[in-house]
Amino acid sequence: MVPSLPGPIRGPIIAVALVLVALLAMVAGRLPGPAGAAVAAGSGQSPVLAAACAGTLRSSTPGIVASDALTEISGIAASRRTRGAYWVHNDSGDSARVFAIDTAGKTLGEFALDGAQAVDWEDIAVGPGPTSPTSYLYVGDIGDNLAARASVTVYRVPEPAVDRAGDPIARVLPGAAALTFTYPDGPHDAEALLVDPRGHDLLIVTKDLVGGRGIVFRGDADAPAGTSAVLERVADVSLGLGQGVTGGDVSADGATVALRTYLGVVLYPRPAGTNLWDAFAQPSCAGAAPPLVGLARRSERQGEAIGFVPSGKAYLTVGEGAHPPLHRFGTTR
Repeated sequence: MVPSLPGPIRGPIIAVALVLVALLAMVAGRLPGPAGAAVAAGSGQSPVLAAACAGTLRSSTPGIVASDALTEISGIAASRRTRGAYWVHNDSGDSARVFAIDTAGKTLGEFALDGAQAVDWEDIAVGPGPTSPTSYLYVGDIGDNLAARASVTVYRVPEPAVDRAGDPIARVLPGAAALTFTYPDGPHDAEALLVDPRGHDLLIVTKDLVGGRGIVFRGDADAPAGTSAVLERVADVSLGLGQGVTGGDVSADGATVALRTYLGVVLYPRPAGTNLWDAFAQPSCAGAAPPLVGLARRSERQGEAIGFVPSGKAYLTVGEGAHPPLHRFGTTR
């Protein structure tokens, strides 16, 4: 996200900044091309990664976000408990709440995290936690545009079931655990949160909007509530000029990692038996993404959210703005 500004000023500034970033990236020749433009990742790829490397990802727009309250979606993650449900949340300026929606954009529920605060929520993940086999929601209050926060917070709460046929009344989720983290080298702005479905690692990837470089930091996803810890620097990523990381996700089987920017998507294979961050040392492939500008239903304004579908055969993206479209890229429509 960008710093808080009055609405009439903030919109034009965002538009101008993103256009400038796109122009810089194209001038430098570093704007991600069509899927498959990067080096193929080799054998044993997941279907969505193989399709990205081959340039055969198929796109569709399955729905439009219906809720008037979801105007700055910054993260999306597939539910582990309710088939067809996805968790989303707003960027800064909203209360500490998450929403469940389906791929048509219908609101399935609204859930406030009791005891949590929303300073600058930037991403959401679903993964294991301290109690097995319970799945947990992780919400990353990790945005820091001015690199001035002494610490950042990840909220963890057991994932609730969603009644797809019921009335989506607002509910409260009790017992949200606050995990407070500091960086070993001073504050960073970050918008991508990843949780390893194969273990208990939590990763935060920093955002460098101009240079396109990200630092990967690790924390413990299963740390006790109230933990305050220093993150460990474990990897670096470089996506090219103008490719600041704005979101990320891990497939449910832990085999594929996705990072997105305002201008594109990059997919990484995660070899069996390796740490989650080892994926960033592997050859990657450019995934498909909506254009920054164009027809309203096909483009994506300030796209920050990306999430795999449960099968791992596709991923969804969604941008900011009122009633944004949901985009799907996968091996089938």
